[in-house]
Amino acid sequence: MPKLYHYTSFENAIEFILPHKSLRTNYLSEMNDPKENQQWAFGGINIDYKSIYPNEYSNDTHIFCQQKLGEEIKGKVQALSFVNSDEEDGFKNEMMWAHYGKNHKGLCLEIDVDKFIEENTSINFFKFENIKYLFEKKPSIYWDKRLSKEENINNIIKKNYKSLFLTKSKYWEKESEIRLLLIDNTRNYLKIKKSLSGVYVGLSMSTYYYPCIFDLLNISLPFYKVYYERNEIKRWEINR
Repeated sequence: MPKLYHYTSFENAIEFILPHKSLRTNYLSEMNDPKENQQWAFGGINIDYKSIYPNEYSNDTHIFCQQKLGEEIKGKVQALSFVNSDEEDGFKNEMMWAHYGKNHKGLCLEIDVDKFIEENTSINFFKFENIKYLFEKKPSIYWDKRLSKEENINNIIKKNYKSLFLTKSKYWEKESEIRLLLIDNTRNYLKIKKSLSGVYVGLSMSTYYYPCIFDLLNISLPFYKVYYERNEIKRWEINR
């Protein structure tokens, strides 16, 4: 069964993720990629900002209205990021340990994909796909004046989701990210009680903190300490 990996801080793991056995989706504006956390504005065809924002639009506020529409499009999507294991085991990702694993003081959670999907059948996943790393300009969008703003935004997302939400510049390529997308403007909490298949702790985490983690895990769940050997991250299992 394929595995995915989610990196997090020690604090986030023991305060939120492990006690509730769930992962929270994020707004794109909270992502680290500047493409996503900066304001969006689109060029397009038939976009009548005056009718979309009748109480706000003027020549002076045109750019503001462009950005407002961009943020409404962005705000309709929730995301949850993992590291894939297409080419190598995701727990070996040094870049992710440094950044999201808080310089090896955090954790990496191993998720069984099939079980994850099974235990979250109540959630309407939109897409679950690998990020593509390439230089690509923002798409031009089409606005159908016969439809409502909500319908137009949904159509824009469905037509352009790959370029909008599943591409990053090549400088992020080492993340090996696979992303779960939901069309929802509120946070979702996705269950991992059955799909959590392993927990990895970083090189720099003190053994003093291990009991805090053990108390939140099923005794049968594999628990690993990573170590560094011959320029590669490896693991050994710790018996409890």
